[in-house]
Amino acid sequence: MRVLVTRPEPFCAATARRLRLMGHVALEAPLLTIVQTPPDEMELEVVTAVAVTSGQAVEVLARHPQLPKLAGLPFYAVGARTAAAARQAGFRQVLSADGDSSDLAALIRISHSSGVVLYGAGRDRAGDLEGHLRRSGIFCQVVELYRTDPVLAWPAGVDEMLRRQEIDAILVYSARTADVCATLLQQTAPKVFPRIVALSAKAGAPLSALGPVEWAATPDEPALFARAFTGC
Repeated sequence: MRVLVTRPEPFCAATARRLRLMGHVALEAPLLTIVQTPPDEMELEVVTAVAVTSGQAVEVLARHPQLPKLAGLPFYAVGARTAAAARQAGFRQVLSADGDSSDLAALIRISHSSGVVLYGAGRDRAGDLEGHLRRSGIFCQVVELYRTDPVLAWPAGVDEMLRRQEIDAILVYSARTADVCATLLQQTAPKVFPRIVALSAKAGAPLSALGPVEWAATPDEPALFARAFTGC
C-alpha cells in the first residue's frame, strides 16, 4: 500500500521506516512542526511524579538540564511507545496506561501516593489530564514543553499524487494533525479521497466532514496498523 504518514518529526520518519519494513510505500508528510519551549528551570521541590501524554514531551525532557532530578521519580506514560522512549531517556520507574488521557489519570489515581504530579505537556492538548487529576484531588503542575505549528502546504509532489489517486491511505495520529490534514485536502480537492485511518475516533473527528474515517481498536500504533492493513 501507498501510505501517507502525517505525524510530526522525528516520529514521522520512524513510522515510515516501520511501514517500509512491512513492505509498504511510506510517504512522509509531517503536518505539524514541533517547537520546543521548555522553561529554563522547573519548580520541582514538591514534585513527586511525572506524567506525559506524548512522545514529544519525552524528547524535550530528555534534553532538559533537570533530567537527573526527574529520572528517579515515578513516570506515568499514556502508551507503551511513550513509556519505551521514557526508559530510553533514563527514567527508571515507568508505568504505561496503554490508552488515552483518561486512562492515564486512572493509572495515576491508583498508583500515586502523595505530592504533585508534573505534567509535561504541549500548548495544544486534546485531552484533559489536569482536569481528570484535579477532580480526583491530585494536584497537577502543568509545564508547557513544546508547541505545534501547522504547515501551510503538502510536501512537494503530494498534491499531485492525491489528485491522481496514487495514495491509498492517510494515517492520522492526533486531532491537531487532522485539522491541518482537512484544510490541505480541501485545498487539493481530489476527486476521490484516500482512506483516512486515525489513532482514535477523537483524533479523526476533524476529517469526518470529508468522508468516512476509520480508527484503531485501541489508541496505539500496532492497532492503527492492524486497522489500516487488515481492517481489524
